[in-house]
Order: sequence, then structure tokens, then C-alpha cells
Amino acid sequence: MLSTFAHAEQWVEVNDDSGAPIPNLRIPTELDPFSLPGVLWIGPTAPDVTLFEFADYNCPVCKQSSIHLDALVRSVQGLRLGLVQNPILSAPSREAARIAMLTLRLAGPAQAYALHQRLFAMRGVVDGARATNAARELGVDTTKADAEMIKQADDALAAQETLANAIGFAVTPSYVLNGIGMFGHPGPKSLARMIEAVKTCDSLVCP
Repeated sequence: MLSTFAHAEQWVEVNDDSGAPIPNLRIPTELDPFSLPGVLWIGPTAPDVTLFEFADYNCPVCKQSSIHLDALVRSVQGLRLGLVQNPILSAPSREAARIAMLTLRLAGPAQAYALHQRLFAMRGVVDGARATNAARELGVDTTKADAEMIKQADDALAAQETLANAIGFAVTPSYVLNGIGMFGHPGPKSLARMIEAVKTCDSLVCP
């Protein structure tokens, strides 16, 4: 199993928006992200295609990808987006991810997605305190979470981190689409092409 981005090659020959090859690998069935707890789901419950993003709130590229993904899920019919935490850049990243998890449990996906977008729109380091304040501005007081809710959020975050590590997602953002793990952001045009290919021929690239 590949463990780092540097070792990843191409299982499928796909390029990013600049024409550069996108490192990718086929994900073993035991590492299927569909079974993850605490995924923030955006889009239809009966989708044609599901795209997972593994991201860190302090990742500069993730800030751009969040804008691209929001536009895609709004414009591509039948697309469901699963947002997964992979806070690998710093301790503050993990603090912010934890608040995002608590917000999802306290207030549901709509408020959690609003917080998700706010955190990526912030300048400077995003940490637990700033995430807590942002959630409070949305009407969600994460300090009121009870012990069981905190445990559920912590367990879900740990499960997401463990899966990202097992796949080898040592770069953010990374993606899973149709059983293929992709390292780095392909860009909106490339993602749209691959999503359409999955809808058409059940592969990232149609013959």
C-alpha cells in the first residue's frame, strides 16, 4: 500500500487543469470512505456520483478547492459531495476540525456547511477559538455539547484521520472518486470531466 504522496503513481491516466498528471491509486475496498462516520454530506441522498474531499482548514489550496466544489455541487446534477477532515498541517487545524465535527452534531449539515465555508474564507491561522467564534456567529454554541456528543465527534474525527493516513493522503486536498484516490487538487475543469465520465461510463476516463 502506498503511504505518501511522493510514492503515488497513476492507476488511471488523468491530468489536472494545467495538463499535469494527477497522482492516483485504486483504493482497497476495506478503506472505502462511504463507511466513515461524521462525513459532511452535501447534495442529493440518491446521487449519480459521489465525490469525497479530504481537506485541512489551514491548507491554502483547500480554500480555492472549497469554492470550486461548491460551484460543482450546485451545477452538476446528481453529484453528492462528502467532506472529510484531514487536519495534517497543524494542531490548530485539528482544533478547527473538531469544532466542525461538533457543529455537525449540534446543528446538522446545513449549519456545518456554512461553518465549513466560513473557515475556508478566513485569513490567517484557523484554530479552535476562531472556529468556535464562527460557529457562535451562526447560532451554534459548541461549548454546550455534552460528553456523549463530544465523544462521538472525537471518535468520528479519529476515524477520518485514520482512514486518510491508511490511504496515504499526506497532501491536502485529496479526493476519492469512483474508488480512485487522487492526490492534490485537479482543478474544477478536470474534476467536472471526471465526474461526467463516471456518470457516463463508470470510469474517470471514458474510452
